[in-house]
Amino acid sequence: MFRVAIVAASPLLGEGVKAALAAEAAWRVLAPVPQVEDIDANADAVVAVAGHAHEAVSLHQVLAGRVPLVLMCDAPPSRGSGEMPVALLPLAASAHQLRAALQAVLAGLHAWSPEFGSSLHAATGSERELPGEPLTPRELEVLELLARGLSNRDIAGVLGISAHTAKFHVAQILAKIGAATRAEAVLLGIQRGLIGV
Repeated sequence: MFRVAIVAASPLLGEGVKAALAAEAAWRVLAPVPQVEDIDANADAVVAVAGHAHEAVSLHQVLAGRVPLVLMCDAPPSRGSGEMPVALLPLAASAHQLRAALQAVLAGLHAWSPEFGSSLHAATGSERELPGEPLTPRELEVLELLARGLSNRDIAGVLGISAHTAKFHVAQILAKIGAATRAEAVLLGIQRGLIGV
């Protein structure tokens, strides 16, 4: 069982994060603490809630590289994250997004919400140009559904289109992103900030 620490200057935000994580049986959520120094040294991951940009930078500098980190903030820090997994979410992230981000960092992955994707790429200079045309709004919808693991038939049902049309959209996505498989398309979509966790 993973031990998850929460650091939040606001007790209300800390308790909100704890409540959002409590539904997951795979981890033990520790009581929220107001300062980094109060975090349990045996924590397997930390969820840090930053109220302001300067607080986000400070928390990121102290925690990133030490322990898998989910940082909730109003703007992403601009420096690299080191070798430990980091997830960046807005303060308004849903409980589902928070749980998914925590699962990602515990699995050794980096994750961030779509609204932070372009900021992170600009800050790190790591954005790669997509080959060919950009994805259409419908293709972005299909890519989101691919990320949820839906089949072409399921995608067709959700979007109210034929399975053949869904298959066409998937083929277009693979070609535009430069992916050989559906899983690779999802991975590249996440890396490029086209879809979030």
